[in-house]
Amino acid sequence: MITAMKEEEPRTGSLDRDPRWQLTQRIVATPHFARSPRLSSFLLYVCRQSILGRSTGLNEQSIGETVFGRPVGYDPRDDNIVRAHAGRLRLRIETYFREEGASEILHLSIPRGSYIPVFERIERKESGASEPIPEADSHDAEYAEEILPEITPRVKAIPARPRFLLPGVLAIAGVLLASLSAYGFFTHWSWGRKTPTDKLWAQLFRPDQNTIIVPADVSLVLAQLITGHSVDLAEYASGRYKSVASCDAPCDRRLAQEVESRRYTSMADLEFAAALARLPQALPDRTQIRYVRDLQLEDFKQSNLIMAGSLIADPWLSVVQREMNFILHDNLSTGPLRVENVKPKPNEKKEYLFRDDDPRHRGLATIAFLPNLSGNGNMVIVQGFTLAGTEAAAEFVTSGKDFDSLFHAFAGNNSRLPHFEILLETMDVNGMASRPNVLASHTYP
Repeated sequence: MITAMKEEEPRTGSLDRDPRWQLTQRIVATPHFARSPRLSSFLLYVCRQSILGRSTGLNEQSIGETVFGRPVGYDPRDDNIVRAHAGRLRLRIETYFREEGASEILHLSIPRGSYIPVFERIERKESGASEPIPEADSHDAEYAEEILPEITPRVKAIPARPRFLLPGVLAIAGVLLASLSAYGFFTHWSWGRKTPTDKLWAQLFRPDQNTIIVPADVSLVLAQLITGHSVDLAEYASGRYKSVASCDAPCDRRLAQEVESRRYTSMADLEFAAALARLPQALPDRTQIRYVRDLQLEDFKQSNLIMAGSLIADPWLSVVQREMNFILHDNLSTGPLRVENVKPKPNEKKEYLFRDDDPRHRGLATIAFLPNLSGNGNMVIVQGFTLAGTEAAAEFVTSGKDFDSLFHAFAGNNSRLPHFEILLETMDVNGMASRPNVLASHTYP
């Protein structure tokens, strides 16, 4: 039975004795939270405010300013950092009560659409002798009784188990074995029928792991064009590039700072995210859309990621680029625009050049399906020199027809698709890309 607890303001100095606060401390002490100080600070802040009777002030704005250091009066509509972390926080809390906190009688949750924590007391009735409960300090016990309301548990009677004779047991066992054999056959047959596209996205959308969709940071691209200054990952992750707009050439510093404060992305990336959401493998409860600025290194170790955009729009790609074979160079300050083929196969070029003034309007795009940094998940990275090229690559990997033809021989009856990289050539006409042509593809065991 679950009973919601009343929100009461504790007596002065009694926060540490409050069972709700003690539960919060146990949660943030676990490894899942120890690896993420921001999530720990988030949970501690909202729980403390709630326990102290200050729930009315718990909103996205106050959390952004207090926990994430956003300036006073910032606009949450332009900055979704609180919403993004709230989704992760809810999942971490659920994980705690499934694992370390499975025996807790006091539960904590943060309902969707709110940032106010809800504490509930759960009464368990188990058959047989129960383990002795340690006696609490009399003062703490008295205090807990003031906060936790009296609970009258309802326990359903358990019917007596029928006794089966040996022939009946053997008959049931035979039926179960036949059922399991049939299940194994149909499971194998079912996987054999699944297309390579089905198998790819089943490895990205999993019920036991988060999937993060990351559109490109177009604001960063515009800012670098204005300033002529290339932003590396250290500047980007720390946010230093926003506070000090470095102009490597004469530029409008104020305009650069204004652009850098915005959160722009492209229609191609939004359409890609929409296509992903429509996939039958997509799991809404396990999927988040997160802006590049809100990524953390931990995401590359613990989650599945689907990323759109090149290095100039996503400095985090530098973390995984060293593992890639087809590297898209999109910064003119480091040389011509090109795709580098690190380990070319016979009949493949070492590099493929992209010319913005190509009379045939040829474009280049890449698709990479790689393991995440811990090897416990996967990443799909879609890149292109133009929006049309990125859009063509995204459609190639989601629509199925051309992708299935390419990988049919590799997929076979296996439930998993091997990791791979693909280099595509497109024809851009009036901002639209034609059906792409596969220039090269590499698969990995």
